[in-house]
Amino acid sequence: RRLRQQAVEETDALCRSIVFGDSHAVLTPMHELVMQKGHDVQVKADQAYHFAGVYSFGRGVFRGQLKSGMDFAYKQLGQLKAGDFVYPKLMAWEGALGVVPNECDGLYVSPEFPIFEVKEDRVLPETLDVYFRTPSVWPQVAGESTGTNVRRRRLNPKDFLAYKISLPSMQSQLQLRQVMQQVGGLKRFQVETAAELDALLPSILDKAFKG
Repeated sequence: RRLRQQAVEETDALCRSIVFGDSHAVLTPMHELVMQKGHDVQVKADQAYHFAGVYSFGRGVFRGQLKSGMDFAYKQLGQLKAGDFVYPKLMAWEGALGVVPNECDGLYVSPEFPIFEVKEDRVLPETLDVYFRTPSVWPQVAGESTGTNVRRRRLNPKDFLAYKISLPSMQSQLQLRQVMQQVGGLKRFQVETAAELDALLPSILDKAFKG
């Protein structure tokens, strides 16, 4: 397990080095790279909506609960599309930002979650995902928000759109995409082998204690 974790950490470090190590990177405001989407899905009491959430500390977007329209007060929701960028206004300061993965395509979020369509002719979703999952970035993003108590800070869309990132060249971004595809395959393999090892462990221990 330690070896698997070490491999994941090293591949994450490689991805970050591609994003932050490009000498041709250009400081670019987010409003040139993404476009905010509306929350225009009208909630109906007799329909069910599968929500998404965003983990703190750079752990990405996840599938949340299935709720009936009569179980919450929001009148409108936003629907996510794979490749969109999303964050909760209240928790962005602690790394709750990420790109929507394929498994969350079509899920819903409340108006407290701004949604942005990524302009892929300028920036790839993978680039934003790696950039905003990086811990050193979170204090910079939080600095754009307001509030005396850090836990009450809210990252409003206008502040996020004004935030500037060091944008790598498209050549570097395409290299990152290729690496992340390979990393994705590695992580899937690790999950499969971890399950196999966990299944074998009781048998191994039983044999060990029986001599």
